[in-house]
Amino acid sequence: MEAAGPFAPPVVAVMVVHEPGDWFDDVLDALARQDYSNLKVLVLLVGETLDIPARVREKVPNSFVRAVGGNPGFGAAANEVLRLVEGDNGFFCFLHDDVALDPGAIRLLVEELYRSNAGVVGPKLVSWDEPRILQHVGLAVDRLAEVDPIVEPGEFDQEQHDAVRDVFALPTACVLVRADLFRSIGGFDPVIEYHGDDVDLCWRAHLSGARVMVVPAARGRHVEALAARRPDLAIAGPAARNRMRTVATLTGAGRLPLILLQLTLMTIFHAAFDLVRGRLRNAVASLVALVGMLPSTPAYLLRRRSIAAIRHVPDREVAGLQLRGSARVATYLRARDSRPEDPEVGNERSWRQSAGSAPVIVWGVVVLLFLVGSRRVITGGVPHFGEFLPFGSSPRDLLGDYLSGWSGHGLGSTAAVPTALGLTALASVLTVFHMGLLHTVAVLGMLVAGYLGAWRLATIFPTARARVVVLVVYAAVPLPSQVLAAGRWSALVCYGLAPWLVHLLRRLGGLDTRLGEFDDEREPTRLVPGRKFVRLLAQLSLIATIGIAFAPSFLVVFLGVGAVLSIATLAGGGSMRAAAVMVGAT
Repeated sequence: MEAAGPFAPPVVAVMVVHEPGDWFDDVLDALARQDYSNLKVLVLLVGETLDIPARVREKVPNSFVRAVGGNPGFGAAANEVLRLVEGDNGFFCFLHDDVALDPGAIRLLVEELYRSNAGVVGPKLVSWDEPRILQHVGLAVDRLAEVDPIVEPGEFDQEQHDAVRDVFALPTACVLVRADLFRSIGGFDPVIEYHGDDVDLCWRAHLSGARVMVVPAARGRHVEALAARRPDLAIAGPAARNRMRTVATLTGAGRLPLILLQLTLMTIFHAAFDLVRGRLRNAVASLVALVGMLPSTPAYLLRRRSIAAIRHVPDREVAGLQLRGSARVATYLRARDSRPEDPEVGNERSWRQSAGSAPVIVWGVVVLLFLVGSRRVITGGVPHFGEFLPFGSSPRDLLGDYLSGWSGHGLGSTAAVPTALGLTALASVLTVFHMGLLHTVAVLGMLVAGYLGAWRLATIFPTARARVVVLVVYAAVPLPSQVLAAGRWSALVCYGLAPWLVHLLRRLGGLDTRLGEFDDEREPTRLVPGRKFVRLLAQLSLIATIGIAFAPSFLVVFLGVGAVLSIATLAGGGSMRAAAVMVGAT
């Protein structure tokens, strides 16, 4: 088709404006320069308007400006177009107020929509200040509505994503939708104020049988600074609630029970992972959103009834368009070979040498040998000899002894009760209060903890081959078998936690290429950012506390490791500051 001809279908560009920044004039100029012949502009104002109407009419003379009461969020405000614009012919192009499109962007979107018979299309989005940096080329989404952004943070645009292709979702920063499709699926979900409206809209478009495609030939610069513009917003909580609402209301009835079970398990797992990494706010937000699904069930059922009218595609076909597995895991696996030099400052990344499938094969062999060597302990439990004493018959008794203030050791006394009793009682939750299973997991788990610690310690090396060698050497040390044969629980704790001590101490000292700017050009150390330092110190404290609680002799190992690392750093001509930090942390 010839988009510039007299029969070009109408396009209404719908821009929601909320207290824009200095970039807004550039955004309006870009909208005025569009070469599409049949383009109307509707600007919807929320929040403080001030001189915005005058600025809009000056830059885009033929635009229509309307105020929206309150601040209902992008989706609810954009839905005003359904009331203000009549008819189902043409298209709606929804825009954020911080997107500057290239002059031919809307024309290219309309052309590709007709060419591919799509229902929703969107452009390639790049960074506002540095157009060579990719921001979004569509979004991949898994079955739990988790988003995989496809591109890596700081990834340069080298035309590697310039093919027109189907995607599951598109960012609402700029999205062109058929007017009849937008009306039939009910527009944006008004309940979602921000974060998740893009996935929800595109998911419903898929249910109705429409294609969702990215058109990289059309390009837009995007500021994407919601956190800076709205510091008052709590992002984690609404994002989790919106994601769970989308899953609960748009997933087909046949798959819904299994998906809800998977959602529950994965939410708990991710919350635990966030908690370990010090992201308490994210962990709490996820768990609160999960619990909040129960009182929201009537609202979910009501929405499912309304969605049933647009379900023209079997749910299994929509599921086939989604990312298999977890989007979070996919993002991690895709980025595991890249390391940001300073993720808080710049976009520079150093790339590890790819090792192919070697780490997976080696880990498989190590785990297989571990299972074969531990088969009798796994099937028959840990023999009660040496220091491998049973944990007790009931976690309630252990917790009662810990809280009683009376030590039953020997003839009994009012001495302090070991902290290990309380920790053991709490850990029994993981084995559904089965103390024998907990004993087996604790003993064998120390071996696995040692393997993982050695693997993490080896991340200081630039190649995966070196990490594989460290893992094999540490796993092949005969110490664990001798410790198990002698019933030495304290030595087993030291074996499992010692690599983690070395790993965290050397990172606190700055002996890690991922932590920031070089402290001195002559020294291989780096300054550790303040928040990361606190997080690493908290992790070190947690490991030391657990180790000493279960094996008091671990304190000697801890002090020895800190002293040896500091002395070795100085002896090797290292930084005095790094040695002092490691001693202080210890």
